[in-house]
Amino acid sequence: MGFRRDDRAVSSLVGAVLLLGFLIIMLSVYQAQFVPLQNKQVEFDHSIEVQNDMVELRNAILESDTTGQTTFATVRLGPTYTSRLIAINPGPPSGTLSTDAPENISVVDGTGTTVTGLCPTGNPIQTRTLSYTPGYNEYEDPPTIVYENTVVYLDYGDETVLLSDEQLVQGSTVNVNPLNTSLYKTGIRRISVEPRPGLTKSRNVEDANVTFPTGLSQETWRELLSEDLNREQVTVTDGELTLNTTGKITVACAPVGLNEAPDGGSRTAGGTQINPAGPNDVEIRSFNRPFNDVVEVTFNNTGNRDANITEARISFYNNPSDTGGDIGPIDMIDQNGVTVLEIEVLAGEEPVDPEVTLPGNETETTLRFENQGGEKFSQDDFFVIQLFFSNGEQGTYFVDVPA
Repeated sequence: MGFRRDDRAVSSLVGAVLLLGFLIIMLSVYQAQFVPLQNKQVEFDHSIEVQNDMVELRNAILESDTTGQTTFATVRLGPTYTSRLIAINPGPPSGTLSTDAPENISVVDGTGTTVTGLCPTGNPIQTRTLSYTPGYNEYEDPPTIVYENTVVYLDYGDETVLLSDEQLVQGSTVNVNPLNTSLYKTGIRRISVEPRPGLTKSRNVEDANVTFPTGLSQETWRELLSEDLNREQVTVTDGELTLNTTGKITVACAPVGLNEAPDGGSRTAGGTQINPAGPNDVEIRSFNRPFNDVVEVTFNNTGNRDANITEARISFYNNPSDTGGDIGPIDMIDQNGVTVLEIEVLAGEEPVDPEVTLPGNETETTLRFENQGGEKFSQDDFFVIQLFFSNGEQGTYFVDVPA
């Protein structure tokens, strides 16, 4: 009696092997093609996110300078890939937020003389560029995101794309806001950055040439500054931006530190703690309100030389609950009862005539500010006095109207 061969099990085994081979091939294709594509999209989305983070950090730096307060921003250094059950992700790509080596900022007046003592940080004035550099696995040739001179932009190597406007020049003021502390953070986590304001100082300069380090082109800066300067006043040569101004301008220096106070000391906002808001021999010692429409401010000249006030500017901030007459113009009256300045609030700087002398060597001088607009000063009002001295320096003083 003969027996037939039974190949049914062999057929099932062959089918299983073929199916397994097919699954392996599909998994290999998925791992080799689809996983990189999906991770590339994750990295691209992160690049957009961190661009927004850098713009917010730029805004925090400028806000810190304006308000005199420590601000806050966060930057997510690296993306997180989608979790997978049957495929493998590469290691998470890290990013780096760091400052570059310090470079000089210079101010030269119309006579060709370098202006010194302009910034609380000392001489020379130095600033750093802040950059985010990604380390993506799949997104090829991503941009470096750069903050410099109040501007954020994307640097692709052969071209740049702006992400913000500038606040380098505002009317007749050139703002020097050096980043003069170092920062280095790398990884994938979200980190916090605290811009901390330094002391401020400003000077009037005639026909100033102000030079900054830059990674942007001449054409880009000419477009950015077109509202304040003519094209020929803006030049870029060998990575240096030069603003060629004419007439009298104010160069205002306000350094900012990242996670630490900048060189020259920190600034604290509010009341008499920043009177003046920067290094200056003339300080406020007291406020007094003898009448409802008069505030007396007592200054003390701690220097060993007289300080002559040649110009002034007053900005008044009214308690919004007040009703009645208007604030201003405000008369500035010297200690002899002579009106030396009648100025509309929020106006530009006006000449003081006659000039007011504040004797040195710890001598106190009281000036009176009298409202001519009809409304009485309120305890919740405050105003800012900017005094311009004959030596070219400037003092900014915050006056809380006393009870």
